[in-house]
Order: sequence, then structure tokens, then C-alpha cells
Amino acid sequence: MPFIETSSYQAPFFSGNAHFQTVIPSFFRKEEDLAYDREAFEAPDGDCLYLDWAKCGRPTKDLLIISHGLCGHTKRHYVISLIRSFQAIGFDCLAWNFRITGQCPNRLLKMTTSNSTDELDWITRHAIAKGGYRRVLQAGYSMGGNICLLYLSREAERIPSEVAGGVAFCATIDIPVCTELLDSTAGKLYTKYFLKKLMRGLQEKQKQYPDQVDLRTLSEVKTFRDFDDCFTAPLMGFRDAEDYWHQSSACRWLQHLKVPTLLVNPANDPFLGGQCYPVELACKSHALYLEIPKEGGHCGFITSKGHEWWPACRAKEFFKEVVSNRCFSEPG
Repeated sequence: MPFIETSSYQAPFFSGNAHFQTVIPSFFRKEEDLAYDREAFEAPDGDCLYLDWAKCGRPTKDLLIISHGLCGHTKRHYVISLIRSFQAIGFDCLAWNFRITGQCPNRLLKMTTSNSTDELDWITRHAIAKGGYRRVLQAGYSMGGNICLLYLSREAERIPSEVAGGVAFCATIDIPVCTELLDSTAGKLYTKYFLKKLMRGLQEKQKQYPDQVDLRTLSEVKTFRDFDDCFTAPLMGFRDAEDYWHQSSACRWLQHLKVPTLLVNPANDPFLGGQCYPVELACKSHALYLEIPKEGGHCGFITSKGHEWWPACRAKEFFKEVVSNRCFSEPG
């Protein structure tokens, strides 16, 4: 324990293959828009991070913090679904926008990376102080799932005591393997899609820092390795892409988890491989709950019409059945 051998997710019969399950929900699944209360948070490094609050409408000491995926943002359907699910059980929710890829302008020449546990820690401590929360859950998807798990494991001895657990879906926790899959022939369409968005963000940064961002190399960038070697590593202080991937992969740290954490990585996720499926570790762990649905694609999880999106339902279930039983909750 706690390796969950049988997942409750069952893909509908019409779901198709892994790529269909990945692409169709990403472009066609809709959630009614949320009216966020946006906060411009002054980060300790002098930048401004944009936090989107969604309160539950009644007094609460519980907070859910959500980290979106690469090139995502807080209005993606997977973020809104999770917020609505947790608002219904009395949680305030906070989703944050990544630097460069989060559709919000930032001051500094920095980007949120898979290694950005410092940013998540700033936001977590700020939110606890601002709202007086006693119990905080971390949630993340894809790259945001890696950040969430890296924070809860690598920083386990330093995270605030109010952090009670976490959930991560389709988390890219073995970055060298995930990158190799995306840069392969089978993944090249996904890579092209993400790189186009990343390059657009860098072009905006070049307007702020014309002498520090050399866009002449953009035409040579064809893979994630190219991008991380040319831009991520030098901008964020890594030696090269390999150094960045090694330092940032949460799979190296999961044995240090102290709070109950659910990792759901579908077996057919086209972005995942290698140690993204840490079965042996989960079998020995008292904190890592690993669930490997047979299907789901990458953040797809096609769900029948009229039903709550499965990841949101599963996250809420995990909180009620596992996290809530392990931590103190104030009456009322």
C-alpha cells in the first residue's frame, strides 16, 4: 500500500485511442466561465505573479491551490472543474498563472519551470497568511503536477504545517523520458503546439528585454531539448537542458513525501514513461497513493455527459477518504 491497483476511471466505449482521448477534451470540453477575483502578488524576487481566487461563499479554513499545465492558464476546463468541485464542499480555491506561459505579463526575464517550487511556496505562504487557512491542499496537472509533487517531496521538511496533502494528474515527473517522448516522431505535433506558444511568450519578453533575448535562435528550435538548451537553462540558471531536467524531476524525491498525495497517471498517456509510474515506491510508501487508469490520455479523461469530470470527482473523493482522516479540521 498505497498502490491502487484498480482505478475507478473507465473510458466511455467511444473514446478512441490515447491521442483522441488527449486532444478532444483539450479543445472541445467546455466549462462555464468563472468570475475570478484576481490578485497581483508582489513576489519576493521583485516580479508580479497573478493569482486567481475563487471563494466558496462562506467562512472556511480550507484552501485548494491549483497549478496548471505547460502553456495552460487558470481558465482551462480542468482548473475550473476542480474549483467547482471543491467549492461545493466548502473550499476556497486559488489558481496561479505561470510566468511567460500563463497569459499574464510579468516584469522580470524569468519563466516558471518544472523546478519552480519557490514560486509555489511564496504563493502558499502568502495565501495562508492572507486567509488564515488551517488546511491547504495542493493540486496540479501535467507540468503543474510535477511542480506540486516536487514541492511536497523535495521541500517536505520546509513546507508550511498547514499543507495537508496533494493530488496530481498526468504529472510529468520523469522529465528526460517525457521530453524524449514529446521530441519523438509520435509526439512531434504536441511539441510543435507547445513550442509555438512558448516562442510567442519569449517574443513578448524580447520587447521588454531587447538586449537580453536573442530571437535569432528561435528558427533553430525544433525540439524541447533545443528550447531548454537555448532558453530555459541560461535564463533560469541551469547548466543545460540535462541539468534542468535532472534537478526538476519529482520522481527523484517522492520517497520523501510526508503528507498523503494522490498521483494519477494513465497507462496510455502519450506524454509519460519511465519513472512516471513509480509502482515499487508506492507499494512501500505511507504517503504516495499511485493510481494508473488503463485509459485517459494526457489530461483527457473523457467523461460521459451530465457527469462530474472524473479527475475533479476523484480528487474530492481522495480528500474526503484519505486526507480528511489524517488532519485536524476546526469545527464550523
